[in-house]
Amino acid sequence: MTRYFLSACVLVALSAALPTSRAADPFWGADPAWNLIHEPAVEKELKLSPAKSREFRRLLDEFDAKFFPLRNTPPDQAAKGVTETMADLTNRLQSLLSESQFRRLAEIQTRQQGTAALLRPGLMTLMDYDRQQKERLERVISETLAATKELEQRASNGEPRAPLEKQYAALKQDELQKVLDILSPIQKSVWQKAVGRDFDFTKLGRAKFKAPELVDSGEWLNSEEALTLDSLAGKVVVLQFYAFGCINCIRNFPTYLDWQERFQGKDVVIIGIHTPETATEQDSTNVKEKAIEAGFKFPVLIDKTKANWNAWGNSMWPSVYLIDKQGYLRHFWPGELKWQGATGDVWMRERIEELLSEPATP
Repeated sequence: MTRYFLSACVLVALSAALPTSRAADPFWGADPAWNLIHEPAVEKELKLSPAKSREFRRLLDEFDAKFFPLRNTPPDQAAKGVTETMADLTNRLQSLLSESQFRRLAEIQTRQQGTAALLRPGLMTLMDYDRQQKERLERVISETLAATKELEQRASNGEPRAPLEKQYAALKQDELQKVLDILSPIQKSVWQKAVGRDFDFTKLGRAKFKAPELVDSGEWLNSEEALTLDSLAGKVVVLQFYAFGCINCIRNFPTYLDWQERFQGKDVVIIGIHTPETATEQDSTNVKEKAIEAGFKFPVLIDKTKANWNAWGNSMWPSVYLIDKQGYLRHFWPGELKWQGATGDVWMRERIEELLSEPATP
């Protein structure tokens, strides 16, 4: 039984390689279940009918509008908001999906959580640990989490990923074996049932989130009319938040100018959103002069009141978002694109080219 369970659950513990950089994850730090439910591979696994699929997507779009603003709220407020939003969404999904579809979604979420799922309230109730088991599980899982974070830090510092990936795999396998040694046969059976049949996590990585519509401030540069994401359907939109006096923002300017020329005449629209950080940056005349000085030919929305900043839940100057032809956020890069040797300029350019190759309709 233990041997079978180990082989059945190895993908739970090793469901992904060493976590990627936050640049590839629009909602880094949020409840992973939120990202997972936006994955096309998960939707496909649920085997929704075309009509049900449209309802599913409309529901996610509705909740995305609630989720984005949480991203730049204080941690306690954000955690509370995410928990409440996820609970509300879960209730709505339970009404929308069939019993088997809802159960399968829960199984995939449990698989994604890996050993951490064993300390979630719902599964803890089913497992009925004694005090010693619970303490041992908490110790093993917390120690592995700390070691994982250390590997992530080393990866973000530029260490080669291949050897780190091997260390991560060994770390998770060791954790799984320790967990199995703690659980009783009945508890292993309960966990096995909770994770359900296998799911291919290598198909993930294409999550999409409905991008918040632009809030018109009445002040635009390089555009005769106010732009909306809805009006730009069929085009790839590069949305970058900046402030003209921010040195980190300025270091991204050459990349924007490169994209400005590289994608000229193609279905790519670059939009700058200038959100002031200082009193000087509140002056629209200064914003215009600096945009001309920088060589920006693309539209710039002057966001004096931070209406767009808050609608997006943005929290960093600069931040770059890539929106696909259907109006969904697909990729995000916070901070300088070339920070400490990073190649965010190349990575994001390649993502723009990928989005360009996609059809304009689903």
